[in-house]
Amino acid sequence: MARDYPRAELHCNPPFFCFLGEVGMRVAVFFDGKNFYSGWKDSTAGEHLLDFGLMAQWITREAGGSLLWGAYYYTGIETGERAGNDGQRGLDRFLRHLEKVPGYFVRRFPRKHASYRCRSCNAENRFTREKEVDTTMVADMLRLAAVDAFDVLVLVSGDADHAPAAEGVRALGKQVYVASWSGHGLALRLRQLAYDHIDLTQGVEHFQRNVRSDERDEDEPSEGDDGQRVFLSELRKAELKFGSGYVGANYFVTRWQAADLDSDPAVRRRLLDKLAEEELVEIYQAPDGSKAIRCWKS
Repeated sequence: MARDYPRAELHCNPPFFCFLGEVGMRVAVFFDGKNFYSGWKDSTAGEHLLDFGLMAQWITREAGGSLLWGAYYYTGIETGERAGNDGQRGLDRFLRHLEKVPGYFVRRFPRKHASYRCRSCNAENRFTREKEVDTTMVADMLRLAAVDAFDVLVLVSGDADHAPAAEGVRALGKQVYVASWSGHGLALRLRQLAYDHIDLTQGVEHFQRNVRSDERDEDEPSEGDDGQRVFLSELRKAELKFGSGYVGANYFVTRWQAADLDSDPAVRRRLLDKLAEEELVEIYQAPDGSKAIRCWKS
């Protein structure tokens, strides 16, 4: 089953600056991807799609900074046969979009798979390790602090493995904050080392997607997440209806009958363009040369 990763908003504002005679406090944000995703799902049930540009700005302000120096997102990825599963394809799409958000840098590391056998029931249990993620994050935080790249570090993770890095960054004269979703998975040792804790759930209203009315005209039909979900649902119905054939792009945009899908072809076409851009819908050439569409599968 595909994981519903938080979608990175592409149309975000650029990192903001505040000049008071000189550049203000520089903030660097480090995301432990697995920890961040787990907390987001457990605390919000994945209900909020996130504008990562606005999130970085909000975190910067909460840490008392005025300049986002950089936001670094570290995560493990599947390789080999596992790279083709639905969860990994969803993660790949999310990471590609995140790399397009100004100020964000993504680091990917192959996941290591291991297993152990229960002594009581003899059942084999499999799990993954992302130690390279942790060790690289620690090295990068210390290296950048040592060259005075930032003034404040915000660690978006609750993992106790990062405590030595937080302690080291503090020893280099930098302020360290820890951020999490309502304290989800926040190790006591890490919290004790941090200057303060930033609760991401308190900022959702500031950086969730489709909440700013100035992004569209008041009378413009809604083309947000609900519209996209309906579009995808109806496209799947059309694919089933035509079986071994194909769904014509023009036919679906202008003639497909659906009570919940906006009937305006212009709205449907904008939805199609956005979903194609986000690689949720594939536009391809049918055998007869016409333009066809289908839910993204590859």
